[in-house]
Amino acid sequence: MIEALKRLFPHEWRQEMKRRLFAHQDMRTRLENLRRAGFSPSGVIDGGAYRGDWTVEFWNIWPDTPVLMVEPQPGCRELLERVATKVSGSSIASCALGDSCGVMAFTLGESNSGIRASKNIEEGDIEVPVWTLDALLEERSHGFSPDFLKLDLQGYELHALRGAGARLAQFEVVLLEISILRIGDVPIFREVDRFMEEWGYRIYDIIPQYYRPRDGALWQMDAFYVREESALIASRAWG
Repeated sequence: MIEALKRLFPHEWRQEMKRRLFAHQDMRTRLENLRRAGFSPSGVIDGGAYRGDWTVEFWNIWPDTPVLMVEPQPGCRELLERVATKVSGSSIASCALGDSCGVMAFTLGESNSGIRASKNIEEGDIEVPVWTLDALLEERSHGFSPDFLKLDLQGYELHALRGAGARLAQFEVVLLEISILRIGDVPIFREVDRFMEEWGYRIYDIIPQYYRPRDGALWQMDAFYVREESALIASRAWG
């Protein structure tokens, strides 16, 4: 019965009803909150863009902001190229993000695809080019100056952040998918949070995402970080 209703009513319609009826907090509502707080991004990097769904959601809030969608999966390239035509100045980079430039093994798994911790190529893997954020920003240094970074890299986020080097400081807001429980060879929240604090960021907002089925423990969340000097956190007032 439930599955039949899901097929009858589109996902976005169901999410909109949750927002209206239950003050449901999802990606759109938290992006809208950033806009209400006064944040107006000049440009965005969508790391791990996959099929462009997050970028399209972002454009519901900031419809004219250019986005660089970074995604190494060859099967996503044509779709992302079409998505990029929707907003002037948007583009794609067909690569993975890491702490150094080169080539690495990449496991295909649709939205769960990612760089292998081991450099060995196994059956079903492909090789993909890897760029650092520093190199991508240098290549696009004329006319594109993003201040919002989103990374959903299946546990490879810290590598990508290290690859930004000093350019990390140009991002006022950083959105990361972070694991709370260490399932697999991934960093967990305290390690990511320590790195972000060392680079001058503090946590601003979270969206719980996935819970472990065996005990209902929170497994992953989306976390928004902002720079310490950001106007978003300047006020100490309650109301």
